[in-house]
Formats: sequence, structure tokens, C-alpha cells
Amino acid sequence: MFAPLPQGFPKLQQAVASLGSFALAQPPQMMQIGQRMRRFYALARERGYQGLSRGHIRRLPYAMWLDGEPHLAQVEPDLVKAYWDTHLPAAIQQPRLAKRWLVPLFYVYCHEFRRHDVDFQHFALRVRAALQQAQGPVAYWLNELQARFRWFMPGEVGLHLGRALLQSATSMRDVLARMKLWAGFLDEPIAQEAFAGAMRAPDDVLSSPPVIDRVKMWSCADATGIRGSSVLRYPDARVALAEGLVRPWLRARPSDAVRTGLASFLIRHYGDPRLLSDVHAGHYWQGVSSPTVNTVKRWLVGDTLRGFVRLLQLTADEIWRYRERFWMAYHDQGAVEEAWLALGSNAALRAQYELGKTGWAQYGRLVSGAAADQSVLFLRIGQIVFMEWSHNGSLRACAHDDPHLPAMYQPEYRADELREVISMDFHNGMNERPQLTHAGSDRGTWQRKARDFIADHTGVTLSDQAILG
Repeated sequence: MFAPLPQGFPKLQQAVASLGSFALAQPPQMMQIGQRMRRFYALARERGYQGLSRGHIRRLPYAMWLDGEPHLAQVEPDLVKAYWDTHLPAAIQQPRLAKRWLVPLFYVYCHEFRRHDVDFQHFALRVRAALQQAQGPVAYWLNELQARFRWFMPGEVGLHLGRALLQSATSMRDVLARMKLWAGFLDEPIAQEAFAGAMRAPDDVLSSPPVIDRVKMWSCADATGIRGSSVLRYPDARVALAEGLVRPWLRARPSDAVRTGLASFLIRHYGDPRLLSDVHAGHYWQGVSSPTVNTVKRWLVGDTLRGFVRLLQLTADEIWRYRERFWMAYHDQGAVEEAWLALGSNAALRAQYELGKTGWAQYGRLVSGAAADQSVLFLRIGQIVFMEWSHNGSLRACAHDDPHLPAMYQPEYRADELREVISMDFHNGMNERPQLTHAGSDRGTWQRKARDFIADHTGVTLSDQAILG
């Protein structure tokens, strides 16, 4: 279904070439025109519509659907029948008139697109029938759109048009220009249908970096004119967008650049999924599947770990390389299910710059009882939550349901309260203090003891090579 596209859409280009300098302008104010036409039709009804000009009848498509009003066929059934059976067929067989009669139909079809609506499906059927009789270059162009993209088949156009817009080698602007479509076409409902179709592309298509960039560009609209202030163009398609971007990576690992770009995009437009729960009704992650949300959370685990290690490096933690090797080994194994940071004041300032490079900078703050450079990494492996203190701090472990354990994802933590949490015993009763100090890093002392503790309590086992290098 998503085979490679022919370069340049040759038949469509031939059709476009026959149009000469023709290009569709931005659609007119269709609602205002439609409301005005309905007033004319109501006044002319008693006289059998004899007073209507050709222009009044030509603009009839604009009056088909108006917000809060019944479909035109219910209000003016005789006029609508005459339009389809008499006026339109007569006009479109004359190339000189065909453009002026076909373009309103095209605008209305794109603007009022509603795939499951019975009246709209009938409208599409009548347009297809009319195009079989129409003459002239505009009719030829519309017939090529139908042949190439199933344009006037509401149940099929989304997949075919979505495929073309998603996989074209040229910019979206150039694609639309080649197809003789107006600049604002992407904001039309038919373009949203195409976007939904594009999100059903195979994983090997949606995992391509150029396609990912195209999806992100297509899905966003500039709301204010200020660079970086874009919003989702199709809010109703937010679930399909998140699923489409993440689905190729449910069982595969993206490159660092792809992962970072996707995580940044999703957090900017959906929020950080770690900070939301069922009580946050109406958030953008609502309705997105658990596998998709959990995959994004796993990406953030990796970035949180890397951020912690980078902060250790910048704040002169002497054993940062050993910590990096140890915890990244568990991340690479897929064992770390959640991660969060609590940062002292200096560490937080550095994080605003370092983590900000990824497009997100979510962390809690240590508000008292800790050195300014100090930080705490929270990790959950299985049912155990670890608190890894930087610098001369210890490693603590608690059952995830320990009532004394502060919850992850809080905006602030008191360092003295974190230290008061009684750790599970890393030493089998052989030490006075149950927590684990980071002694003997170069010999693997604390790493092996922590590794054995994790294996005993979670079943996750790693070799010396994995944790020590």
C-alpha cells in the first residue's frame, strides 16, 4: 500500500501543465457566501427559483452545509436536484465555464470533508459522476487527483493523499504548489484526513528521519507568529500522532538523535507523561496507548540518567564514571522503569542549560539540607526504588510502597527528610548502617554489592563485565 512513489507524479504534472498559469487561490469566505445564497434561495422558492442568476446557482455548493442549519437538500430539495441534474452537467461540458463551476465543488469538498457522513458520501458520488462528463483543463486536473489519490472517495483519500504528502522528496510547500493547491490547504479537514492516513504508514516508513521531520512539521501550526510557539494543527489527531511517532520504536531502539528529537517534541506538545496521572483529566496523553506512553517514559529514563551523570561530571563528583557505567548497564538492559532527579541549587542551574539542550528540563529541587552541588537520582527497578546521592552520599533502597518513601516526580524535596528514610539492608546485617557507601569504586566493591542486592530483590542479573567494563 505504501510502495515508493513515482518521481514527480508525472500524470498529475501533465494535468497541471495543461492549466497554464492557473492556481487555486485561498478559498473565499464560504460560510458568508453560503448564508447569502440561502437567503436568495428562500426568496426565490415561491417563484420556482426563476429569479436566480447563473451565479446564484453556481455558488450552490457553498450553501450545502452551514453550522447549525439542516443540509441544503432538506431545505431546497428541488433546487438541489436541478443543480445536479441540469445546471451543473450543462455548464461543465463547456470548457470555458467548467472551471467556474467545478472549483466551488472542490473547495467545499475539501472544507466540509466528513468521511462517515451519508450526505457527504452522496455529495462525493455526485462529484465523481460530474467529472466523468466535464471538459477542459480543470476537469482533467480534478480527474487526475481522483485517479492518483482517490480524491473524491472519502474512505480512501486519506491513505493515498497522506502517503504522497508524507513521502515526497520535496518540501511540503513544493508538493502543494505542484498540485496547484493553496497555501492554507493543510488546515482543511481533508488534510487532517490525509494526516491520519499518513500515521497508518508502515513502521519502516515512519522510522525514517526525513519522514519524522515531515510529520513534525505537518502536525504543527504557528499560533502566534512567534518562532517556537507552534501548536498542534490537528488536536483531534493527537492520539494518532503520538502513536504514529512512537509505534516504530516499541520493539526497536532509535538513535540518540531520533530519540531526543521525538521526546522533546512530545513533551513540548503533550507534557511530560511522568507528571500526569488519571486525575489530570483532559491532558494530551489521555487516550494514547499504555505501550506508547511507557516507551516515551523509558526514553526519559535514559535522558535522566545521562543528565545525572553529566551533572556529576560538571560538579566534580570523583566517581562519576563508575556510576555512569553501573546505572547505564541497567538502563541498557531495560531494567530501569522510572527515573527522576532532585537537584541542589548549583546543580539545578547547570541542569537548566545541560538538560535544556534536549528540549526538556524536568527535575525536582533539593530545597534544604544539601550542598549546592549535590543531587539525588531516584530509580525504580522492579518493585525497588533507589536513591543515589552524588558526591559523598550513599545509595539507599526502599520498597516502592514504603509509606516513608517520598514519591517520585515531586517539585521539591528536603534533603534531611530523604536521609531519614531507612534503607533496605545492602549488607545482610553485617554493617551498622543499612545503606551502601561508594567505597572501592576502582575495585568494583560497591558495584558488586549493589549488583547482588538488585539481583536478590528484582531478579535482574548482570555480569562484572556489564557493570565494571
